Amino acid sequence: MKKLSILILVISIFSFTACSDFESLDKTNENLPDIKAMYAPKETFSLISNGYNTWYNGSIAASPTIGFACAELFQAGTAGWGSGTMWFRPRQDLFNNTTPDPVIIINYGAWYNYYTAVGSTMVLAKQLQNPEYKIVLNGIDYTQRVKAHNLIIQGLLYGNIAMLYDKAYLFKENDNAVNFDYKANTKSYKEVMDYAIAQIDSAIKIIEADPVDTDYSEVIAGTVFDKATLLQFANSMAARLLVGNARTPAENAQTDWAKVESYALKGLQQNFAVDYRQGWRGKVMTRDEGMNYFALHNMQWIRASQWLLHLMAPDDPNSAYPFPDGVKRMAPITNCPDARLNKYFSDDNDLGSWFGFTRATRPGYGTFIMSEYKYTRYHDVVFNESGAVDHFLKAENDLYIAEAKYHLHKGGAATYVNNSRVGLGNLSPASDGDTDLLNKIFYERYVECDMVWPQLGFFDKRRTGTLLPGTVFQFPIPAPELISHGQPVYTFGANNPM
Repeated sequence: MKKLSILILVISIFSFTACSDFESLDKTNENLPDIKAMYAPKETFSLISNGYNTWYNGSIAASPTIGFACAELFQAGTAGWGSGTMWFRPRQDLFNNTTPDPVIIINYGAWYNYYTAVGSTMVLAKQLQNPEYKIVLNGIDYTQRVKAHNLIIQGLLYGNIAMLYDKAYLFKENDNAVNFDYKANTKSYKEVMDYAIAQIDSAIKIIEADPVDTDYSEVIAGTVFDKATLLQFANSMAARLLVGNARTPAENAQTDWAKVESYALKGLQQNFAVDYRQGWRGKVMTRDEGMNYFALHNMQWIRASQWLLHLMAPDDPNSAYPFPDGVKRMAPITNCPDARLNKYFSDDNDLGSWFGFTRATRPGYGTFIMSEYKYTRYHDVVFNESGAVDHFLKAENDLYIAEAKYHLHKGGAATYVNNSRVGLGNLSPASDGDTDLLNKIFYERYVECDMVWPQLGFFDKRRTGTLLPGTVFQFPIPAPELISHGQPVYTFGANNPM
């Protein structure tokens, strides 16, 4: 795969930011390749791969993920990547101001990661409007496949921005970056998500009508899509985005669950994993390559939350939550009905030497950060830098079907819950008549899915209204953006209701 990230970063930042840090980008660089050559048909699959790469690296990056310790599925031992004011107790306002080092600000990371690729997808989309622009490689016309991929990437970028931010700049393929009206095109998270879903819907229609089966080349590390798998991937991602966008229980109830069910029924039938290779291990804006949440678990910057352990083993005294005051050690949990405790987690027996232990008494911290357990489901892959890590589990797709059926008052939800509940956890089967069926659905999400992509846990707690009061549940547009476009700076938190 040809790496074009530097040029795309320049194009995108020039289009979307006016920060003083990047003023020099307004100058001609004789060393940059010709733009037309960059978008030549033979380069398109490299461009598509770069777009997926930007989305994926932004999704798994340490920032903003470490801030989602506020959802209590894992806990942080330190306020890395500017996350401190997000999960400290009592809750505080989120920092949103100018800073000499934007990389470490929690609400900046995702914004600049995702917008890095938006510009290039729009340029490619503009190229694809030209009926004479054809992508024929080895005698096969991949034009429609590339168009579909590009639309999926747009959906993923804008969809993730919508889930995280209260509003965003909606830049489309026919917009001109030079005279783009940022104020007029500042759209709410609902409007941005509508656009993202529409892009994915368009991609699905194109793929269904396209006779091409297998992609020309790999576009995500370890995956060469064929038609069936790409359709499943697009449908599952659409389901994820629709569900994750709700900010409150009321909005969760208003989710189009019939549409969610439709997507998920056509979604992934196997785990979707990404090779843990160089360049696909997370990246926080312009640096910190390889700083992803799996690595943070291995490095012990974060640990499994005692809240989650207590949920799995409620009758074991060693899963007490929060970690009791004055207690410096907890014995291993032995009374856990869920077989996944010892599959996905490991007791480290080293609480006294874990650096988080010494921080529990600091302001903002507390015994709630204490845990004897690490999340080690992908420890060996990360440690050996070989293999693949899951990003979207079949269980996640199953649970969208289950929750949709529950909200639509349809039968059959328990079958999808039991695929992981019984098949992986060895727990007693759920049934459609269970009064706590919804709790069992979320239990499966917390244990099985939400540690695989921790942002899910934050979105799940947000849409069920179970985040601690005062928790920031959406990010403001970064202050440098607001200032450069003449918009008032604002923030969210305990003193600034959302």
